This record gives sequence, C-alpha cells and structure tokens, in this order.
Amino acid sequence: MLRLRLGAAVGVLAAAVSVSTADAEPAPAPGRALVVLGDSYTANPPCDAVLVKCADENSTGLQACLHGPTSWPVQLSGLMGIAAEDFENNSCSSATIDTGPVTSTGEKVPGRDGYTLTQEALQAARDGSFGPRTQVVAIQLGFNDAWPKDSAVTADATRVFTCVFNILEGCDENAVAEGRWPTLDAITGAAYADRMRKVVEYVKYYAPNAKIELVGYPEVAPEGAADWCFDIFGLVHWVQPRARAMVEFWNRLQVAERDAARMLQIDFVDVQQATAGHGLCSADPWFNGFLDPQINLAGLPFHPSPRGDAAVAAAVYSHVAH
Repeated sequence: MLRLRLGAAVGVLAAAVSVSTADAEPAPAPGRALVVLGDSYTANPPCDAVLVKCADENSTGLQACLHGPTSWPVQLSGLMGIAAEDFENNSCSSATIDTGPVTSTGEKVPGRDGYTLTQEALQAARDGSFGPRTQVVAIQLGFNDAWPKDSAVTADATRVFTCVFNILEGCDENAVAEGRWPTLDAITGAAYADRMRKVVEYVKYYAPNAKIELVGYPEVAPEGAADWCFDIFGLVHWVQPRARAMVEFWNRLQVAERDAARMLQIDFVDVQQATAGHGLCSADPWFNGFLDPQINLAGLPFHPSPRGDAAVAAAVYSHVAH
C-alpha cells in the first residue's frame, strides 16, 4: 500500500513536468537532513549574468545550477552542522513556483526557461532526499513568477533593468496599467498557496518529521518607498525615483507568502524583518551592485550580499533550531 501511494504521489509531481511515473518513482529512502528548493535569491551564484555566466556549461539539469559559497543555504547547513552528503540544494537561477515558457494561449515568452518547484522537488525525490530523517525543507520562490498565473508579464531581469533606467516613464502604477510590470492585485496568499500546495502536501507525507520553511525575501526598500537604487562599479549610484510598483511588488510577495504559509500550515520565515534598514537605498545596503568591489564583485545585481545572506541564514536557523 505504501509503495502504491508513493507511486501515485510522485506521479502527481512527474505529470507536471511530463515525466513518466515509472521513471520518476524513487525507492523508499531515509532522506537527507536538509533540502532547499528555490531561485537565484536562494542559490545566489557567483555571477553577474552579463560577463560571468550563472550556469555550469559542463553540467546538465539541476547540476548546472551554480550556488554561491556564501549563499544562505550553504551558511544554514554550516549553522546546522549538516555534512555535504546530507544536504540537497536544488535552488536555481530563474526558478519559479509554476511559471512555464508558454501561456495557455500558446504565447511563448522569451527568457522563461527556469526550473519549477515541482521539478526541483522531483529531483530531490529521485535522489532520495525526502524521508523520515529529513529535518528541514526550505522553499524560497515567487518573484520570477507571472502574476496573475497565466500572464506573459513577470518581474524578470530585463523588466527590472528597463524600469530602473527608464527615468521618463519609471515603474510606478502606470507600469502595471501599461503591461510593463506584473499585476500587483494578483499577488495574494490564496493564489500563492494554490500554486505550491501539491508539492507541500507531497513533502509533508514523505518527510513527516521535517519542518517546512517558506522563506520570504529581504527588504529591498521600506514599505511605501518610491526609490530604487543601483550601484555600478562601486562608483555610480543610480536612483530611480519612480519605482513604487517595483517596491510594492516585493511587499505584496511578503504578505502573500505569510498568508500562504498559514493556509498551508507550514512555517514562514520573515526575512524582511531580519534585513530591515539594509535595503537598496539605505546607507548600508546588504545587496549586490553591478561589479561593485566594495560589496561583492562577482554577484547578481539586486541580490543579497554575503552579509545579507548571513542574515537570512540566521533567520531560518532561528526557526529550525528549536
């Protein structure tokens, strides 16, 4: 009976990525202590996405996803005293909850080629990482997704940079109305929970002793702020004064994740609280600029610096250490 239920549950995950249940079904395993699923804010690879690539060209699949040595999952594993072989990190740049490269109307959206939560979880299942020994499953996703779900508009890197450098039009509420930015009202706890519910239920069943941590995103700017800042080469400090929609996007994600965690009966890690006062425009930002030697020369712009990652790791650890 357990074997049949295992095959059925894995089949649910596999169906979402067009993998047969027979190929996807893992053997029963004790599991790994720590499993992390997430996007570039999780993986935080040592790259800038322009001069330095964010993937290993000599590897395929999730093994090609680079992970920064100071990224919060790596720091968390150290805080937990987890050995490398007992830690599965399937986070990957451009990953989403469930946003694919093609909309339901058949529109192909350039740049949408990242892994989904289902694919990352399926790989962990294949590797035998979910089991009674699993202590923590941490998930950090959402900012790469389309809101609403089937929209062709996401807060991808191209749109972010376009908004940041577009002084004339900016990225206020007009950007949403003009289709240049995701629909903020679509980012709700109910929508977020619905999109990840199957994976959460799967993890709860096959890692019954694990704490499932939904990890939020750092504070990019205080609530109600209008500015978005960007340091270039450590010499130029660029300010976009019309970025209310960009800032609100992150704040809506925070609320949606908190509400979704409550609905799914899992834990929410408030990373905004842990990084408050260190946003992009603060006197002491915990974010990377572009090729900024003062913070992190090889780091993705707008992503956490090593200090930011340390704060996130500490916040997650405070939830799992008790």
